[in-house]
Amino acid sequence: MYLKKITKSKMAVWSMMLALFFNPLGFDIVQFWLIQATGSLWAANLSLYAIAAFFFGLSILLRFLYKRDTKTDVIH
Repeated sequence: MYLKKITKSKMAVWSMMLALFFNPLGFDIVQFWLIQATGSLWAANLSLYAIAAFFFGLSILLRFLYKRDTKTDVIH
């Protein structure tokens, strides 16, 4: 049970890190590659925002599940 809580916490942190990495405000190399792959600046921006939003949401969900598990855990 304890390992499961630690895993959720670590996954929440990694999700936040990935969300910040895919945030298109400063990662020109990823954006340039996506522009070449999609052929459109709008599609590249939309895909980066979608990836960032997915990982932000995953981070929030995992953090919520971690906090819920720690509140319901009873120390014996």
